[in-house]
Amino acid sequence: MSEAARGTTAEALPRVGGTLTGALVAEVIGTFLLVFIGAGTVVAVGLTFPDAPANVTAISIAFGLAVLVAVYAFGHVSGAHINPTVTIALAAVQRFPWRAVPAYLAAQFAGAILAALAIWALFGEPGQDLALGATAPGERGSGWAFVAEVILGFLLVVVVLATATDSRAVPAAAGLAIGLVIAAGIFVTLPVSGGSFNAARSLGPMIVSGEFYGWWVYVIAPVVGGVVGAFCYDYLTRSGAPPE
Repeated sequence: MSEAARGTTAEALPRVGGTLTGALVAEVIGTFLLVFIGAGTVVAVGLTFPDAPANVTAISIAFGLAVLVAVYAFGHVSGAHINPTVTIALAAVQRFPWRAVPAYLAAQFAGAILAALAIWALFGEPGQDLALGATAPGERGSGWAFVAEVILGFLLVVVVLATATDSRAVPAAAGLAIGLVIAAGIFVTLPVSGGSFNAARSLGPMIVSGEFYGWWVYVIAPVVGGVVGAFCYDYLTRSGAPPE
């Protein structure tokens, strides 16, 4: 497979001004945007309309729009991973350098923690038990939440590879496609796992709120699904001429 066809390669590290700094700043801001808007909506609708059926729709749309904006705003700067699942999965198939993975993960978790702090500043009160929009396994338990997050990680990375790194795709469609798969995935799995896709999105609010129920699900499951999805797309749907 040619380097052009593969899209982002192991040596094609996003850089701004010849350094990694700009890419890391973009990851911090992009992840902040995702968690502040998405998890912030969870808190806002929970406090304002705690039993409204439309809450699931509002949360799904908020996360989808946040990802869409982040991809269009920072895709050309850092790749707009804003998610450890995406970073690790791309590195696993040599679409991203392993040497940059720790820095990207640190930036993503920093952005998520800062966003959770901002949500706490806006909505928190002394003595209030506020989970800050953190995800948690639903009534079906951690096992099914794990399965749901594996599926979400798989679908997300397949869509990312298909729209953002494959030279056959229309580049302008990437943000919309990724945002829509996030929104749709959350809509389906919100009662089962909270629809995380993303360890930073889940652990940022957990760290600030001090509540870590089911944390291991969100650290392991999306990455497992994402890596499987990356290998499936990269090796079973290699770039080349479309079939006639």
